[in-house]
Amino acid sequence: MLAAGLWFKKAGYRVAYVSYPSRKIGVEAAVRDFVAPELEKIAASPGVEKLHFVTHSLGGIVFRAWAALHAEKVPVGRAVLLAPPNNGSEIADKLGDWIVAKKIMGPVLQELRTDEDATPKRLGPVKVETGVIMGDEANLPFFRQWLDGASDGVVTVEGGRIGGLKDFLVLPAGHTWIMWRPKVLDAAVHFVREGCFPR
Repeated sequence: MLAAGLWFKKAGYRVAYVSYPSRKIGVEAAVRDFVAPELEKIAASPGVEKLHFVTHSLGGIVFRAWAALHAEKVPVGRAVLLAPPNNGSEIADKLGDWIVAKKIMGPVLQELRTDEDATPKRLGPVKVETGVIMGDEANLPFFRQWLDGASDGVVTVEGGRIGGLKDFLVLPAGHTWIMWRPKVLDAAVHFVREGCFPR
């Protein structure tokens, strides 16, 4: 998310990065052991009035899991989720039993399935003022065969929708590099400032 951080700094925001070992632990552990403690520390920093969020892919699910349990503990502003698998991932459905995929992706691979018991669906509607930006350039041909409809090559456009969203935007971008696209980052800044995407 380096590009997004630099973009928001240029727009006048203070930027902090919150990381977690995404290939070694599940969503719940990421929230409990990394995200929640770090955000509370950031919120306690001098001069912090509100925390706004920009996430990519799995980060959107981690954000939703954090917000469901911890949002009242910090002064939350707005959130922009880039390419989040808000309804799970058909790719996780296909790769979930592959040993190699499990070793590469770790426990989150099982969590990101599309069934009703998977983590994204169990989280329910977002409770924070949230906008989602999805890409529609499916530039990863290997996965395209498993995705129905427009997609960014990893997540379908419709797969990014979830209840409670304030706004939803589709832009020409692929999954991996969506956070490097100037139009995407301009739209993210606009949402944080105005509560909607530019039209």
